[in-house]
Amino acid sequence: MFRHIASFALCLGLAAGIASSKAEASAAQTKLPQVLGLIATKLPVPLNCTDGTCTGFFSAFCLQEHRPKPDAGHVYDVAGEGDITMVVVKKDGSTAEFSAAGLLHFESTGAYTSVRISMGAERLAALDAASISLSVPRRVSLLPRSEPTVAARPSKEDLETALGEKRVLAEGYFENGSPRADSGALISRMINLLPADGYAGKALRGGIWDKATTPANLRQFAPQGIEAARDAYARCKAYGDQGYNVRLRGCLEKSHDKLMRNLNDKYWEGDAGF
Repeated sequence: MFRHIASFALCLGLAAGIASSKAEASAAQTKLPQVLGLIATKLPVPLNCTDGTCTGFFSAFCLQEHRPKPDAGHVYDVAGEGDITMVVVKKDGSTAEFSAAGLLHFESTGAYTSVRISMGAERLAALDAASISLSVPRRVSLLPRSEPTVAARPSKEDLETALGEKRVLAEGYFENGSPRADSGALISRMINLLPADGYAGKALRGGIWDKATTPANLRQFAPQGIEAARDAYARCKAYGDQGYNVRLRGCLEKSHDKLMRNLNDKYWEGDAGF
């Protein structure tokens, strides 16, 4: 009898331990920030290479409304087989394309609306590169790491969010010729052509729109998106021209953030946030 009681108690203890472990894992998962989607680029986005690192600002969106937004610097990993292409312009003027798998570092800017993607500038020398750009295909998602130095071990729920129906549904909001998404892409393009510290002299402020929007580039974007991006640029440029203590890059980042948050709200209102 004693053996039966002891065995029963042991089973109860094991069951309780398993339940507790599952509850702790679930609690830890809910503390992680949101799974993000990267918005596909219509044109390769140039990286700015300084101080040993090449970095770019890329538009993103949130796939999980109920989870906390990421803090600045939170590290992410690409989900599934989402493969970003590295476009290299070599010093001899030729162009080559490579898979960037395993070469890139992803971290949040402190919002779910954008991420920084970076890589070591030593790749420039190894590839004989004069410049490097990244091309993001459709349906690339990012999974948050629980520890900065350990690759993400996503839950089944997060993988389904990153790769399943919610991610497919997002294309109608953030891609597929959406004027708001196109506006965000053009603003992002200007951001990447400005210094990382945000300081831009009058000549750079005045020329950044033309530099980002060649006639060939503009054919890729919806007219309403072009006008909205032009308005954001004109407003931000005016602040600097009039002597306000507002840097063009910072102002454009705020415009981009507001635009993408509004678009994300529309996505969530379509019951995609849960």
